[in-house]
Amino acid sequence: MLQIENLHAAYGKVEVLHGISIAVPQGKVVTLIGSNGAGKTTTMRAISGMIKPAGGKVSLNDKDITGMSSSRIARAGLAHSPEGRRVFATLSVTDNLLLGAFPRLTYGRERGDVQGDMARIFELFPRLKERATQQAGTLSGGEQQMLAMGRALMLNPDVLLL
Repeated sequence: MLQIENLHAAYGKVEVLHGISIAVPQGKVVTLIGSNGAGKTTTMRAISGMIKPAGGKVSLNDKDITGMSSSRIARAGLAHSPEGRRVFATLSVTDNLLLGAFPRLTYGRERGDVQGDMARIFELFPRLKERATQQAGTLSGGEQQMLAMGRALMLNPDVLLL
């Protein structure tokens, strides 16, 4: 479960999140909606450790992850596939996907079956399987977005932020 309590975030001295609270039970899908500048991206960044919250608390499976680095938050089981494609352009599709499993392979998360997970991603996104050896930078924009989502799923996260 993901629990956000009274989350505040700021850019410099300008506070942009003013006490957001959200509870996301296991197995549920929650959508943040709002106009441009409403704070959706900043909320996701504060939850995932891309920016440090100015106040409040973020908990994942009853563990306080507030202010942790994004790498520690990923090891705790939260994956974030931010806006934009953010793929490793010179690496193959397969290598990009394997990088998604890196935190669980090196930092004590449950290892699981990486090859089986890769097969599952290729089943979800058959276009990626067709392009498994291709450099990610040569994929179309939509294919790169599929790859970014697939890479996040390779962590086998408890929570996935898109």
